[in-house]
Amino acid sequence: MSEKDEKLKELAQLREKAMSEIARLREELQTEVEPALSADDDAAADMAADIYERGKIISLINNLETKLHSLDRAISMAEQGTYGICEKCGVQIPEERLKIMPETTHCVRCASEMERGIRRVSLLSLAREAREQRSYASEDEDNEDYQQDTDDLED
Repeated sequence: MSEKDEKLKELAQLREKAMSEIARLREELQTEVEPALSADDDAAADMAADIYERGKIISLINNLETKLHSLDRAISMAEQGTYGICEKCGVQIPEERLKIMPETTHCVRCASEMERGIRRVSLLSLAREAREQRSYASEDEDNEDYQQDTDDLED
């Protein structure tokens, strides 16, 4: 079996494993949801723990779906004969990195640059949201002041 075929087989096995884990987690999520739907008022305290557990499961599913997407990309690259070559800069990805993260299609440097870019966008987005919230709060205060001034005039 050629090295290319071995990599394809390994990636396909990892893909199947991720898919079965997603299916298992979805089934677990469904069993978590069903009891919550039939809960009475006495079980309200347990609902917070149930919500937390469901959030955890959903997060795990999202992470596995992201990994599945990456595996699909790596499989496509392996089929084209470009597996192990960084998509961004074209440098050979070290074998150690591929052993740890077989689904990766970027070298450490390019992956770090992309990660920094994602974090930067996230931080900018959070800052924009905070400014908007402050702006809305300021508008609400102005509206309250206006309402108070109007009420004072009516008195």
